Amino acid sequence: MRYVLVKNLEPDMVLGQEIYDSDGRLLLSKHTVLNEDNISFIIFTGVPGVYIDEEFSEDAKAEEVVGSEVRRAALRIVHDVFIKAGRHEAASEKELSQVVDRITDDVISDNDVVENLITIRTHDGYTYFHSVDVAILSGVLGARLGLNEQDLRDIVTAGFLHDVGKVFISEDILNAPRKLTPDERTKMMDHPRMGYDFLKDKYNFNEHVLQGVYQHHEWFNGGGYPRRIAGNDILFLARIIKVADVYDAMTGKRSYHNPYLPSDVLEYIMGRNGMEFDPVVVHMMSRELCVYPVGCEVELSNGFRAVVLANRRGSIMRPRVKIRETGEEIDLTEDRKAWNLTITKLLI
Repeated sequence: MRYVLVKNLEPDMVLGQEIYDSDGRLLLSKHTVLNEDNISFIIFTGVPGVYIDEEFSEDAKAEEVVGSEVRRAALRIVHDVFIKAGRHEAASEKELSQVVDRITDDVISDNDVVENLITIRTHDGYTYFHSVDVAILSGVLGARLGLNEQDLRDIVTAGFLHDVGKVFISEDILNAPRKLTPDERTKMMDHPRMGYDFLKDKYNFNEHVLQGVYQHHEWFNGGGYPRRIAGNDILFLARIIKVADVYDAMTGKRSYHNPYLPSDVLEYIMGRNGMEFDPVVVHMMSRELCVYPVGCEVELSNGFRAVVLANRRGSIMRPRVKIRETGEEIDLTEDRKAWNLTITKLLI
């Protein structure tokens, strides 16, 4: 499979993934043979690109940590939680718990590099996609950092709910394509507390979940908000969610910025190691976070283009690739002839 920007889609290409909206409703099925109408519809949904199946890149295979069925169920329950929160009502805690259990089981059994595939999001309901993706990424990071099963359930739950306090903030502030005024920024910085208060009042979550929501904008050096706590005073789960939240927000498209490349976001996180982020979490991400997702095209230092076929834990900068011009497969980590070859650009 290969990741293709929507502007480069052509009729008769075969869709390599499902596309669904922020309520988990299926829009296009995997293996759909694209036509002009399909392509126009994909462009309308606002996704920047999709995976296609093709013979050249058929060896580029990577399973999502969480399958599409579970992800769609997660989107449905998160959508319900946020909509009902806007009415100061509670959604089904049992349904949320069932989805959390399924995701926790998946992240415990996952042994792949972190973020091996690009997540596809339609333009509607950014908050729902973001909440689900932060929950999954937090769970994966937590599993790699040795959290026990109960802590993993707590971190996935808190990841789902970390931004629920934003339903109490005006959309004009949330989606402002400009710098916020001091008063608007004060309101925005209050969303962790409002989320904590709402969840404590309407649900029966344990204190770890609640504090994960309350503390997810605290900085390791004490420069965050809302309480300006630091170091080990910040719950470890919240320190993990903090990194997952920033990574997902920066690699996604927002009203005030286009997506940043995974490699650029990892550089940002590493550059703020010990200041904004916990060094333990950053160290693990620097070895495990995939910056060249499977199926994406890259430019090599010899001028050739290649498709990423596979990544290896502990060697995230040196994937196995297939040269577009020659069809040759090269393992940038193991092949001696490739030791002087580097990736110069991710072409997405």
